[in-house]
This record gives sequence, C-alpha cells and structure tokens, in this order.
Amino acid sequence: MPYILNKTNGAVLATVQDASVDLTTNLTFVGRNYSGYGEIVNENLVKLLENFSSNTAPSKPLQGQLWFDNTLDNRRLNVCYDGRNFKGIASIRVQSNTPDSSVKGDLWWDSTNKQLRAFDGTEYLVIGPTTSSASRSKWVFDEEIGVNAPTNTSYSVIKGLIGSSPIITIASLGSALDPATRLDPKTTSDLYDNFRNGIRKGITLAGCDANGSSTSSEYYFWGTAVESLRAITATNVTLTSSSADATFYVPFASGATGNRSLQTDAGITYNPSSNVLTTTASAARYADLAERYEADAVYDEGTVLVIGGEKEVTVTTTFADTRVAGIVSKNPAYMMNSEAGSDETHPYIALKGRVPCKVQGYIKKGDLIVTSSTPGYGVAANSVFGGAIIGKALESQSEGFGVIEVLVV
Repeated sequence: MPYILNKTNGAVLATVQDASVDLTTNLTFVGRNYSGYGEIVNENLVKLLENFSSNTAPSKPLQGQLWFDNTLDNRRLNVCYDGRNFKGIASIRVQSNTPDSSVKGDLWWDSTNKQLRAFDGTEYLVIGPTTSSASRSKWVFDEEIGVNAPTNTSYSVIKGLIGSSPIITIASLGSALDPATRLDPKTTSDLYDNFRNGIRKGITLAGCDANGSSTSSEYYFWGTAVESLRAITATNVTLTSSSADATFYVPFASGATGNRSLQTDAGITYNPSSNVLTTTASAARYADLAERYEADAVYDEGTVLVIGGEKEVTVTTTFADTRVAGIVSKNPAYMMNSEAGSDETHPYIALKGRVPCKVQGYIKKGDLIVTSSTPGYGVAANSVFGGAIIGKALESQSEGFGVIEVLVV
C-alpha cells in the first residue's frame, strides 16, 4: 500500500509506491519493503544536516528549503523563497574587532564605533552612520527653528562639527523666510554659542558678525580666497569711476607680503577730468626727450629725418641739411605730444639726450654728426655747419654702415 506525503500546508507532495523510491525532491523517499532503505534514510539525514552543501543549488527545491553554497567566494546559507530560486540569508556579526574568515557580502556591526560595515572581498566598508561615536569631527544634518522664524517653521541646516562645537553651517532658508534675513538660533540650539549673530542662506562661518565677517574669530576660507586678506586693513572703501575736476590721491601698500595697510602721499595726485598725474620724477628708465611728428612713411629706430616732404618730416637725402629734425627714438624717457598718433604715423624724434643713430663712414668718439646723402643716415662733419648739427658721437666706427650712440644737442 503506497505512502501519500503531504507538505506542511496539507498539499500532496508525492505518492511513494511499495518497494520503490521517490525522487520528487532532493531527498529520497523510501516505499514499504524496499531493500537497503537504511542507507537512503541516513543519507537524507546527512543532506539535512549539511543543508545540501554544494557549489550548485539543489535542482528540485521546495519553498523554504535551505542550501549552503560552499563555493570559496560565497560560503553562505541560502533559502528557496518561491519553490524555484534561492537567495542568501543575511549574516551579521556583532563584535568589537574585525571578523576573521569573511566572505564578500558579510555584514559586521562594529560594537566599538557603533557602525555597520560590509565586506567587499578585501576589506570592510562603512555603510553607516558615516561618523562613529568615536569621531571627533562630523557633519550633522539637522532641523532648526530660529527665534525670528514663523511659528513652528523649521529649516534644514548642515552643521560641520569639531567635537561638539559647530564651526560652519550650510543652509537654504527657503521662501518662508526672506533670504536676506538671517536665521537666529535659539539659546537651546548647539549653534547659539558660535552663531549668535545668526546664520544666512549659503555658508556661514563661526563667529560671523552681522556684516558677514569672521575675522575676529579667525575662521576663514583659505586657498585662493586668502588673497582677499591682502586688503584687510582697508575698510569702508567704495570704488567708483569718476571724471570730476578734482584732486585724488594715489594709494600705496605698506608692504609686499602679509597684512598690509593703504597709505597716500600729497606729493602724487591725479585729476580724472584732465587725466593728469602730478608728481616729482627723480629718475627715468630711458635717456632722451622726444616729441611726435607726422611722417610721410614708417621709419625705424635710429633713422635721421628732416623737416619736409608731404607731411611734417621725411628721410634725409642731403649732406649737412639745415632742415634736420632729429633721430627716430623708440623708447623716449619723456614723450611729448604723445596722443598725436602712433609710432607708424607719428614717430618720436629725439630732441635732447642719447639715442641710437644710423651712421656711415669713419667716425671717432666726439665727432659732430650731420645728415648724409644716404637716406636716413648721419655722417661725421669735417667742420662746423651752423644749424645742421644733429649731435655728437658717443662711440667710434670704422668704414661702412652701422648704429652708434649719439648725444643729441
């Protein structure tokens, strides 16, 4: 007479005939009068004892059946949740030290730091909270109700704490409170001691006053922003553009590094209506006094020019020409008529001082220089030519063409 096997819910699982075995599940069911049934029964007990330990899942599971996955990377107990598929049963260890023999996916509650961690195959990573009970610094996500806020209206505030003291806040005060108005913490808030002047929309540092300065508490944003400290001693300064006919004083920094103050001197002033800078010059970088004149072509440095041509000046072509204007200068120490044009249209002509000059022929130091018949060049004079002298040679030259320093007289 066959056995009828029922599951816990009463449903029929299998019918086992006499003198036979049933393989409906991963256990082997033995019928009456089956020879050697003892071995099969004992093997069933072993399978149950080891939860079908194997590197592959049982092929004919029942809902609720356990299976121990013994592959090296897993080694985890699984449960059949739908009669076909298995999923792992969470394993969590509670201890103060790092667990041994961990496999990927193991959970560990760190009882010392009060944090949940998960093993990634190499190390335990913190799941949360991000800061432990042993941390000396942390970010806290909180809600604040200010004394100046509408009744029972709270605002999300991120606080940066060192120990128990908040030193920075990040907040978005929302439409219920004017963004230009600060949120004043209550006396019961941990923000009260460091933020008595309130927190504002955005980032606020500890000790910040009503004007947004945290200088007195020495909390700063460092990095590129530290450059703003260079003018820390210049307060109540308003920068505006002006064209007024008035005297303004030019500021100077008191030092090259560190905290500096701004100072002025009555000896150097500026008038924006005339663009005139008034001061006393004690030195000049270059060596000549020059003025712009309109030329009929573009002339380079050292070219000798005379008055004439289609414009005001042109290149010389005559020996000892009394129409001589001077030598083209590129770097005058003092530039007169500077706004008359550009170097191409109105070159600077040296009136006094020393400048390079194009010359030809034999010249010895101290010779008088006059115009030559070679366009743009000067030459040494054998005698004095009234009104034709350009200057005096400061250098000597042998035969040929060259450029020497000339003292314009």
